[in-house]
Amino acid sequence: MTPQDYKSDQYVRFCPGCGDHAICAALQKAMAQIGVPPHQIAVISGIGCSSRMPHYLNTYGFNTIHGRGGAVATGVKTSHPELTVWQMSGDGDCLAIGGNHFIHEIRRNVDLNICMFNNRIYGLTKGQYSPTSPKGFVSKSSPFGTVERPFIPLLTA
Repeated sequence: MTPQDYKSDQYVRFCPGCGDHAICAALQKAMAQIGVPPHQIAVISGIGCSSRMPHYLNTYGFNTIHGRGGAVATGVKTSHPELTVWQMSGDGDCLAIGGNHFIHEIRRNVDLNICMFNNRIYGLTKGQYSPTSPKGFVSKSSPFGTVERPFIPLLTA
């Protein structure tokens, strides 16, 4: 398998210069190196820039509602354990509205690949702070700076 085998025919709509282009290329390369055929892979996502990924991979794909990628990915994997399941999620999608699902995915040790795009901001809304934004971060939604300490997902994992 080559990275080309995992590329879909869809035009990639990430903003120019966005790091998500590199993540997409890295995913295609990693999937080729792993060698699981595209028809044995399901890519599940919620809402946000990261959640466009199912459209750019030549695999099964599904967009869920905001924060529910983990619940759907868990359902796909438990109902079809033969599939390799990837969850694409942003820091807001995975850790804010989807935070409880993230915790239970880890607690249950479901055999999933979670790819969280942690850019420490809600990129799609152009500047709202996210659960991983640093304390004191000034944004449109926090003009006086955030008051919370950032959520550190790897500590939970």
